[in-house]
Amino acid sequence: MIGYLLHKYLSAFERRYSYDATYLHELADMSPRDFYRFAKVQMALQSKHHAPRDALQAAAIGGALVEDCGPCVQIASDRAVEAGMSSETIKALLSGQPTNADAQLGFDYSRALLNGSENLDDLRAAVEARWGKRGLIALTFMAMAARNFPVLKRALGHAKTCKRVRVGGTDIAVAQDVKAA
Repeated sequence: MIGYLLHKYLSAFERRYSYDATYLHELADMSPRDFYRFAKVQMALQSKHHAPRDALQAAAIGGALVEDCGPCVQIASDRAVEAGMSSETIKALLSGQPTNADAQLGFDYSRALLNGSENLDDLRAAVEARWGKRGLIALTFMAMAARNFPVLKRALGHAKTCKRVRVGGTDIAVAQDVKAA
């Protein structure tokens, strides 16, 4: 019964985001307990407070971008739109164009954090100055959570596809300097 419910949930997730979650179905089949543990961690890391929406959503997009070539970045972008972030802001982030200060700082911080970039200390100080330690932790958790899906997908041997991200009806080619940073 548990397996049936997990697969039903995953199928709804796949339909909602036009996403192939074969690796999550595999995890659910292998160990419902481990699937539950993964889902619990993901939910625990999602933050909706302590920093502005655009900063949090941009941190998730940046976190997915560090690990992924498209499908998980697509979900992070779709979830950002669902949360109320403008498509134009997401397009700017992915194409390497400047955008609103909150989104840019969240995006830059998450990428620097996960890449261990030289500018991490400066970005950490900027985040903490704007939103305090709790805002810093909220952005960190969003970046961490977003990278978990592509890491698990790669671990189970399912990270084989690249695709452009579609935002607001437009395909966005992720700028190479954004991807590589």
